[in-house]
Amino acid sequence: MTESAASRVLTFDLGGTRLKSGIVEGGTGVVTGFEVTESAPDVESALAAVGTVGDRLRTATTVDAVGLCLPGLLADDGRVLALPGKLAGIEGRNISDWLRQRFGLTPTVRNDAIAFGVGEARYGAACGHERAVVVTIGTGIGCCVLQHGTPIGSGALGGGLLGGQIPIAPATGGPADTSGRHGTIEALCAAARIVDHVRAAGGSATSVPAVYTAWQAGEEAARRGIAAYQRDLARALVALAHAHTPSVVVLGGGPALPEAPLLVGLEAQVNAALWPGYSVAVVPAILGDRAALVGLAALACLPDARDRPGATAPIQ
Repeated sequence: MTESAASRVLTFDLGGTRLKSGIVEGGTGVVTGFEVTESAPDVESALAAVGTVGDRLRTATTVDAVGLCLPGLLADDGRVLALPGKLAGIEGRNISDWLRQRFGLTPTVRNDAIAFGVGEARYGAACGHERAVVVTIGTGIGCCVLQHGTPIGSGALGGGLLGGQIPIAPATGGPADTSGRHGTIEALCAAARIVDHVRAAGGSATSVPAVYTAWQAGEEAARRGIAAYQRDLARALVALAHAHTPSVVVLGGGPALPEAPLLVGLEAQVNAALWPGYSVAVVPAILGDRAALVGLAALACLPDARDRPGATAPIQ
């Protein structure tokens, strides 16, 4: 099965609270039957939801393969090696085997940040760039480093997946990342830190959307809080840029929507701290909730995506 065959791929992006699903025309990035449903906190209920949604989507058309992405570390055979704090009972489970048995299709299972990065690199904001770093901001920090639309490296730690664990401040307390460490990109730049900074500045917002509303209304605490968060995020992006020398850094996740206050002036801050003569574009992701599904399909339609570089046109 090759990318040019435009095979249809049944795709799932399984998170801690939401399940995003759709059928992707491989080689085009077009998603049909896209839907978002609630997930469950345990693996059996979550996989049952995948099965139910998949059966419903398959009634509309035939599919040639199936793909699923989720957070955490995954072995090449589809076993979940580590997924702290989400989907109780999933660690050690072979998701590839489950997909093959449940749907009778060839499975592709990847980390969600890797799938998101491939989607944006092949069809989204990083399309056409030789080297790209894609960062997603949420409960944690996802990271993917891509060359010609393909993740660098292989295995459970391939793709630049551990970018969020890079230390950018002294590990002397404060918030911790998902591995319990302080001072890392993930510890200082997870979405919750935006709210923390605003509240430390005297604001009362309890969510990122509320912070952005306050910022747009001119609230001084919101402006100071976002500026403080931006300083940490800029340091993070400088570290990733110096490590991987991309021409573009793509920011995804709820806080990084286009026109978000978070992005105002961020690129200038990053470039001011880079090696003289080197600069990087800092842009928002454009595929939204479909990015990981599109990336999964691109990976599923290649015999081994790590060995097949290439990029296609962005989705309009």
